[in-house]
Parts: sequence; C-alpha cells; structure tokens
Amino acid sequence: MIRHSLRTSFRTLGIGAVAAMAVGLAAPATASAQSLDELGRPTEPVLQAMENLAEQQWIPEDSRGTILRLVGFFRGSGEPGTPLPENGPVIAQFAYPTIMQNCIGGEQTAVGAATAVPGPADLPLPGIPNGQLGFVFTALGTEGVAEHQVQPMTVDWVNIHNGRTGQTVLTYNGINEGGPATLNGVADTGPGHVLMVLRGGVTTTLEDGGTSNCVPFPTVGSAFVG
Repeated sequence: MIRHSLRTSFRTLGIGAVAAMAVGLAAPATASAQSLDELGRPTEPVLQAMENLAEQQWIPEDSRGTILRLVGFFRGSGEPGTPLPENGPVIAQFAYPTIMQNCIGGEQTAVGAATAVPGPADLPLPGIPNGQLGFVFTALGTEGVAEHQVQPMTVDWVNIHNGRTGQTVLTYNGINEGGPATLNGVADTGPGHVLMVLRGGVTTTLEDGGTSNCVPFPTVGSAFVG
C-alpha cells in the first residue's frame, strides 16, 4: 500500500517534486553552498541526488527513465545533452525542465526544456534587441510544430526593477523545422531582473500525419537583462 501510494503521488506531483526533493536530499551542511549554478542549472550534488532517487525501488519505471534523461540533459550527456557552445549567447535556463505525458508519438513522455536569452543576441533567430528577453521552448524527442496550436505556450513575466509586466506568446519561427518542436518569442522587458512563469502547450506533428497536444507542467525561472 505504501509503495502504491508513493508511485501514485510521484506521478501526480511531476518533475517539480523531483527537483524539490533532490535539492532537499542534496542540501549541504554549509549555508553558502548553492543548489543551482550561475546558469540556473542544478549543481552536481543535486544531479547525484536525482540519480540516487531514480535507483529507489518505489520509483515507477517510466519516471525513472525521465529522471535519468533530465540528469543527462543538464550534464550534457545522453541523448540529447546540453553542451554549451563556445562564444554562444548568454542563456538562463528555467529552474527545472518539465515533462509532457502522451507526447512523443502521442504515447510516450517527453522532456520540455525552456531557456531565456537576454539581448542583445543574434540567436535565436531573428535575434533579440538590447533591453529585451527571448524565450525558447523545445519538446525533446518530438516531431515538428503543427500548424494549428490547440493552446498557446506563454511566458508571464515581471521585471522587478522597472515594474514592467507582460505575457509573451511563443510561436513557431522556423527553428528546428523537422523537430524537435521548438517555439520562441521576445519580450520588451527593459533592463533589470525578470521573473518568469512558462505554461500552456505545444501541438506537434506525428509521422502518420496526425498531431499530438503536449502540455507540460509549468516551470519558473529568472534572468537578468542588461
């Protein structure tokens, strides 16, 4: 009964619970130690704690695979990883990736990765002007973006330095034409520290000509616009 309850609760809480649990498990004794690095990625103790969590017998098999894919995502290993290009744009990853059930092929769980890119930056296309903030969301392992989106992917944001707020709708702008499905958008935030909440969905194409509506758990982040 206990294991069944844990499995059910784990599926219900989603990856946000995994991140919070891993941070708690990896919390160091010294108050100065950090759970996230300068890019908002989990530090090695947190990644190790996530791996240890995945080894627990009460973790459902599909959730175990998702956790390990997330670890590979942040370490830049696995398929796919996230090596950072040299001389690439400055990015701020959202606090944690998110998962989308019944997404890949309309059946398998996909990992959604969200990043923010402060301007000025040439990438992602068509570029991000100075004083603005770009958002990119990718549904890893999926086909391309469907022409009709069932529900929009949005980022609600607030600049805590100048008081600006807004909601930016992410759309398909030619990034990764054949997949994985990628949406992006740009917000006129002005300079300052920006807090963000990503939510909504992305409708992807399938090999048989159909579509799959992928709805991630919301995720949060912060970025500094110079």
